[in-house]
Amino acid sequence: MSETVKKKNTMYYINSIITLVIIFGFGQLPAVAPLTPLGMNLIGIFLGLLYGWIFVDIVWPSMAGLLALMLIGGMAPKVLLNSSFGDPIVVMMFFIFIFCAAIDQYGLSRFISMWFITRKFVQGKPWAFTFIFLASIFILGGLTSASPAALIGWAILYAICDLVGYKKGDGYPTMMVFAIVFAAQVGMSMIPFKQVPLTVLGAFQNMTGMSIDYAKYMVIAIVSCIVCAILLLLVCKFLFHPDVSKLATLDARELDKTGDGLMMNRNQKIVFAFLIALVLCLLLPSFLPQGFFLKTFLDGIGSTGVCIFIVAIMCLIKVDGHPLLQMKKAINNGVAWGIIFLLAAVQPLSTAMTAEESGITEWMMGILNPIFGGKSPIFFMVVIGLIAALVTNVMNNGALGVALMPIVYSYCTSSGIDPQLSVIIVVMCVHLAFLTPAASSSASLLHGNEWVTSKDIMKSATPIVFISWVAITIVTVALGSILF
Repeated sequence: MSETVKKKNTMYYINSIITLVIIFGFGQLPAVAPLTPLGMNLIGIFLGLLYGWIFVDIVWPSMAGLLALMLIGGMAPKVLLNSSFGDPIVVMMFFIFIFCAAIDQYGLSRFISMWFITRKFVQGKPWAFTFIFLASIFILGGLTSASPAALIGWAILYAICDLVGYKKGDGYPTMMVFAIVFAAQVGMSMIPFKQVPLTVLGAFQNMTGMSIDYAKYMVIAIVSCIVCAILLLLVCKFLFHPDVSKLATLDARELDKTGDGLMMNRNQKIVFAFLIALVLCLLLPSFLPQGFFLKTFLDGIGSTGVCIFIVAIMCLIKVDGHPLLQMKKAINNGVAWGIIFLLAAVQPLSTAMTAEESGITEWMMGILNPIFGGKSPIFFMVVIGLIAALVTNVMNNGALGVALMPIVYSYCTSSGIDPQLSVIIVVMCVHLAFLTPAASSSASLLHGNEWVTSKDIMKSATPIVFISWVAITIVTVALGSILF
């Protein structure tokens, strides 16, 4: 075993011990009013989980957190399990992962991206082509997740470079390697029932009993993504000045190696139809009138039931003698168990932390009032968004979003303002995770890409993070004043 591996193993066990000490030991400290002993235990579990998620792993610290909630968090095992792995948000996430596995299995993701960039109206127009290319990655990030969307985008980019003669170190591919990750990562925020949004929104819902309207969320998120994409291209064009002349002669149809003329095959059409059905079924209850039979049915089974319903039908249908969705294969290839365990720990903990007997809400308000007291709600949204955008670059974005929910809840409830816009800003801003490898899984891929250096990433990402934070805040406040 090399010295490097030994050091990593040593640090792993040291950080693991620290995680357990924080989870089970923090509550032994004297409680500071208005915190109660229960509140101290819950804060210890919360801080220990954050430390473990950042420095150790996602899965086993989450398990330790669940055990701690039973032992020192005041939750009976049956109650805990019902509110963790049995929580509708956790179950919904499980089935969303399975559905996304089918999208990847049938090559629908790559088809969507290729379809966009082969449109005639972008031929001979380098910046129009670039915008459409990135738009397709935004969509893929929303439909699947950031990492596979980035890998698909890079594969297409490399093929373009081979076709027109770009090499490593050239301005355009260097810019696009980062821009693709940006589009994939931020695009993942467009769909509220995807990994990070669902994790954060689930924590918020457990704390407040409020649920954010998916349709309104998507309007704000989609507009924010469009504005961010436009600003990204403006910064790249006028600040970095890459040479795009080689794209003027590009015919993206030459990238089609399948010979099918970029036509969907039968299986892709079926999966695409189910994708549209899933999105519509999740959004329609916001628009249908009360008493309408379809609204009654969809409300009756809820968002989790909709996901189960769609997956069940896909398992029922057989194509070429096999189920359209092969459950075992989809679970093995598609379910990110780390996210499932993180959610299972977050759901009961977020509920427990808002309980009056813990004293946590009152304690947090004592901290927040000197900072935000007397300030406008917009000031709070600006600051909380900036915190999310900066801190997400050094820690897991889902964990950060969850960590900020008690702050949003405490401030908004005590100030008598609607917390939904602050929640949306946090969800959007924690996706601006690019500056360090620890920021997100797609950031790890970015920093390991041979086509860019750390200097390139910092040069590109730093202004984009700040500009995107400003854009997201403005769009959310402007549209939120109309929609909410």
